[in-house]
Amino acid sequence: MNRVHNKKRNIGIIYDQIINFTCSNILEENNSKAEVALNIIKKHFKNSEQLNKEYKLFKALASTRGVSDQLATSIIKEAKKACNNMFDNNILEKEKSMLIKDLNYSFGKGKIFEQKIKNYRIYATIQTLLNEWRNNSNNFDLVTEYEIKLHNFLTESPEEIIVPNDIKKVDSLTYQLMKEMFEKKYNSSLSKDQQEVITLFINESEEKLINRLSEIKKDSIDSLTKYFNNCNNSILLEKKNSVINNIKRLSTENIDKNNIEKYLTILKLKKEILGE
Repeated sequence: MNRVHNKKRNIGIIYDQIINFTCSNILEENNSKAEVALNIIKKHFKNSEQLNKEYKLFKALASTRGVSDQLATSIIKEAKKACNNMFDNNILEKEKSMLIKDLNYSFGKGKIFEQKIKNYRIYATIQTLLNEWRNNSNNFDLVTEYEIKLHNFLTESPEEIIVPNDIKKVDSLTYQLMKEMFEKKYNSSLSKDQQEVITLFINESEEKLINRLSEIKKDSIDSLTKYFNNCNNSILLEKKNSVINNIKRLSTENIDKNNIEKYLTILKLKKEILGE
């Protein structure tokens, strides 16, 4: 009989939800809340030995993709062995309860757990396996089913992620977190141009960002004007002047979050209209 997966005790889900919550508050300039969330991460994921061990093992499994069948089998075997030897289950569950209590006390009961994440299914699979392996489960059917799912995940080729080379002040983790936050906002994968703007914004590359916004503004006006001149769609033509004028009014000198989001929207609109 399958056990019910408890997402509120899934270490991968909890961690990603805290990070998403932190990024959301940074974008909304709620720096005090973001700082509290970051301090909770430091407190519980660095100082709690068992919790930190579980998260590292979880993350190693969740971030491994595109390996051979033989290597995937070996990874699963070693992860299972680690679960049997590394953990004190009672201490781990106590540390996890203290983390959840801290989150509920700091932000309101269940507030953090409202954050949505992309990788729920594989996260549920990994946490279920960690629990079953750690407890030396005799539920052979369940463990076999989930090990097959994990094996398939490990051997699948990952989706290509375009990370610009010009990342100086920000590490790849911060870039990825910000990228995911904007993807959630726009409900789609970001284009190469959008990723470039985000990178410049995060890096605080003011001069380069202003130059890039100027290029985007000019290119968007030229491309959309050309498109509308050859367009027969009456609905789109009604929006022509409004769209072009709104772009013309945009500042290229203002590099705050709200203005950057407008340029990301322009790039999304341009991509949708021109079919790029």
